[in-house]
Amino acid sequence: IGTVGQFEQYFRIFRRWVLPWIQSDERIRRLLEGGDPDERRRFYDETWAHWRWRLVFRVFFSRFVMSRLGREPDFFEHVEGRVADRLLGRARYAFTELDPSDNPYLQWILTGRHRTARPLALRREHFETIRARLDRLTWVHASLEDYLERQDANTIDRFNLSDVFEYVSTPDYHAMLDQLVRVGRPGGRLAYWNLFVPRSRPESMADRLVPRPERADELHAQDRAFFYGDFVLEDVAT
Repeated sequence: IGTVGQFEQYFRIFRRWVLPWIQSDERIRRLLEGGDPDERRRFYDETWAHWRWRLVFRVFFSRFVMSRLGREPDFFEHVEGRVADRLLGRARYAFTELDPSDNPYLQWILTGRHRTARPLALRREHFETIRARLDRLTWVHASLEDYLERQDANTIDRFNLSDVFEYVSTPDYHAMLDQLVRVGRPGGRLAYWNLFVPRSRPESMADRLVPRPERADELHAQDRAFFYGDFVLEDVAT
């Protein structure tokens, strides 16, 4: 589940040792019931987002604490600004603008279970489709760079890249984009997320990659994996 999966250890610790001290079971239950947008905003602002929630959230998801809980310091090498404040703002968006009753990731973060919503891949109606198409999957254990170097030009239509560019320098990011464009077919699409570090096609590749910001913004506004700060769609030029 993208970044939610990457943060799994923090969410487990947060849910078990921190959340019970700042939110009651009743508040959690009420939050996950959802309601209309006005109800959700009112509940969050008046009941959920008290001073202890804000304080503990900022401390627990600070660079200092996250580094002590196992996140490599290099994770923050290309990050500017306060990490916790960004995450707190995204949490409010997920709790109010999106419906918590339909958000499997938020439900898992707060309770450890998918109560009223499941990720698409775990829904009963998709089971047979997934099972029938398992032969289409190929597992590869390699870095993205090594894998791309072994591929022929113009052979791949779609790239789901998660937030891999978050952890590399700008020159390395541009080099990886260059390889992706080489391997991608004309009209092929790259999809990737930004967690804290802004990444998007440089102007030097304007003749090779075409941004699709309107569609990307539309999808990002609906993204239930709310910790991502941005979603990027770019097409290989035809």
